[in-house]
Amino acid sequence: AHQQKLMLKILIGSAWVDRHLEPEEVTYLSNVLTRFHLDHDAELQGLLQTSVPREQTERWLIAYLKDTPNTERLKLLAAIGNLLISDHVVSSIEHDLLDEFHELMASLPAPPEAPLHISEIAPNLAQRVGQFFRHVMEAVKHL
Repeated sequence: AHQQKLMLKILIGSAWVDRHLEPEEVTYLSNVLTRFHLDHDAELQGLLQTSVPREQTERWLIAYLKDTPNTERLKLLAAIGNLLISDHVVSSIEHDLLDEFHELMASLPAPPEAPLHISEIAPNLAQRVGQFFRHVMEAVKHL
């Protein structure tokens, strides 16, 4: 549950990277909080009201990555990607944030995966998420 909440803090912090939340980003974040049954969490609600400094988001990210296996890391990255494209505009600062998160993930070795039931994970998930991001970023460059 601690890691889940940390993931949501990172998501909210990522939305603040350009210093404001678009209505679509707020909707996306509210839906995620509801899905995790944390829509009444005072701390997370507070973060939606107050700008989160980028350094804080990076500290949360490092704490999260230290204890999180690759499959969970990729889910977070996909969630951040979905969040940043929710308003159909990915600014250069948001683009930089994704790059930076990617580098952090690469530089911090992931703990070993917990054994997964084969039905829980699609084959080549990591590769597909990587390709998805490349496509998103290519599309963004042409906007």
